[in-house]
Amino acid sequence: MGQEPPTDRYPDTGFSVKDTPPEVNRFYFERIMALSGEQRLLMGMSMLATARTMILSSLAKDLSHREKMLALYQRLYGHPFPGILPANY
Repeated sequence: MGQEPPTDRYPDTGFSVKDTPPEVNRFYFERIMALSGEQRLLMGMSMLATARTMILSSLAKDLSHREKMLALYQRLYGHPFPGILPANY
């Protein structure tokens, strides 16, 4: 699914942020991991909803709902939708 993850991740956190000092990166990672699984899941869902809204708002206004969903998929996963989306979608 999607593109291969980068291989230049910090081994102790899994993050590959290059403009942040390693100690700040470690602090951030520890703060995130201190959250409950539910809190991290909700944070991730919120981030995806925000990305979805931003992507959809950047698309041409005259696209059909189906065309928007196909474009959203491609933008999120980096390749065209692998199946057939029903024409009435």
